[in-house]
Amino acid sequence: MSNLNVYGLQAKNATTSKISLSSGNILYAPDTLIQTVTSRSDLRTQYSSLPSGNGTTISELNITIAPKLASSLLLITWMINGEMHQDNVFTIHQDGTLITSTGYEGYNNVLGNVRWSGVMSAFYDRNESSTPSNWFLQYAVPAGNTSSRTYAPATRSSSAGTFTLAFNRTLANSVSDSQESMVSTAMIMEIMQ
Repeated sequence: MSNLNVYGLQAKNATTSKISLSSGNILYAPDTLIQTVTSRSDLRTQYSSLPSGNGTTISELNITIAPKLASSLLLITWMINGEMHQDNVFTIHQDGTLITSTGYEGYNNVLGNVRWSGVMSAFYDRNESSTPSNWFLQYAVPAGNTSSRTYAPATRSSSAGTFTLAFNRTLANSVSDSQESMVSTAMIMEIMQ
C-alpha cells in the first residue's frame, strides 16, 4: 500500500466540489466515519435472564461488522424495547461471548463479572405486565483487526431469580389495546482514529 501526503485537495470541477476515486480506493481522514452498519428487529419474542452465567445474548440485536481498518474505533448503539423485572442487567457480547478485554469489559469492571454487574440495568416501574420500557445502550471498543465479528447486548438476572425479557412487547404478550408492540434497533459506526 502506498501513502500520498498532500496539503490540499481540490475538485476537478469547482461547481460540483466532488473528489472522485477509482473503484476500490478509499479516502480516509482521522475522526471521520468510515462505515455504518444498521439493523432493525420487529420480532416479538422473549429471552431468559438467568442468575448465573454471562448473560443470554439478545440475538435479534446481533450486528456484524468487518472493520476496514484495525486502528478504527467502533461505536455501537442499541435501542432495546420491551419489558422485564427491575432486577436485571445488560452485558455486552462479542461473537456470543461476554467481552472481558481489560478496559472494554461488557460489565462494570470495578465490581468484576458478577451477576449484578452490567453496563445498564432494567427499569423499575412497578408494573410487570403491560408497561414496556425503552433502553438506550452505547458501547465503544477499538477494532483491533479487520476480522468480521458480531456484537449484541445480553441480559442476566441481578438476583437469585430467573426472569424474562419480553422483547418488542409486554410481558402479558397480548395483542390488544394498551399492550404496546415496539421495534428495536442496532447500529455500529466505524470511526477512523
